[in-house]
Amino acid sequence: MSVIDSLKRPEHTGENRCLPCTAVNVALVVLVGLAVSVLSPLVGFVVLVGGALAVYLRGYVVPGTPSFAPRVVSALGLAGYFDHGVDAPDRRSESLDANVDPDVMLSTLLNAGVLVEEEDGLFLADDAREEWESTMATLRKTTDEELAEAVANAVPFEATVDAEFGGISLDGPSMSVWISRPQAIADVATLYTVVERGVDPMVALAATEPMRMFTEVCPDCGGAVEETTTRNCCGGTAGLYDSPEHEVLGCADCGAVVYEFPDE
Repeated sequence: MSVIDSLKRPEHTGENRCLPCTAVNVALVVLVGLAVSVLSPLVGFVVLVGGALAVYLRGYVVPGTPSFAPRVVSALGLAGYFDHGVDAPDRRSESLDANVDPDVMLSTLLNAGVLVEEEDGLFLADDAREEWESTMATLRKTTDEELAEAVANAVPFEATVDAEFGGISLDGPSMSVWISRPQAIADVATLYTVVERGVDPMVALAATEPMRMFTEVCPDCGGAVEETTTRNCCGGTAGLYDSPEHEVLGCADCGAVVYEFPDE
């Protein structure tokens, strides 16, 4: 994998690119580049070229852009110029699932030492978290194609798995789903971590989505995960803006949605 390929973020570029995020980042890169040029034209030029390349390859360069860019554009009265259009694909991630009773799944994870029950709630056991996050860190370095292969190897059934639309599509005997890259990384890490502790693979499959509630670092970039809200822009996070649709655990750095809380 080349250096350029390692910098690419397809989930925020191409057909998934958020135009408000891009516009705000380009404007900030230009402003910073011009300011630096006053002191050093050469350094200013490097800032402009480097920043433009980062926006082109990654969608944005300023951490947390999905949380503020659409709000900035709206406040300036420019939201109408950045309409995604009615034909923009809805890439809302689905979930791997198994026909397992939730109570059975929970008791199994407790008995296996994956989860621990304390007075103030359920927590991920320290050793399980260490292995889980270590596996995510390894998967974080994979290409989309390598991640698709990891998903195919991890799920407890034969399935056709492909890298598509910045995520992973899976077509198996009992499910056909598309999951985002961050969620795929977390779910594969869950399957490895839980099955290694003697848990039945189908129970481990049922645990993939609930386990993401315990995420503290972004599976895809390693940034901090926080409870926030999301709307249909970038597949990213946003504050209390534009009547957000869902409460989620999202990455403050790259905008990835890791876990979506069920509607009450």
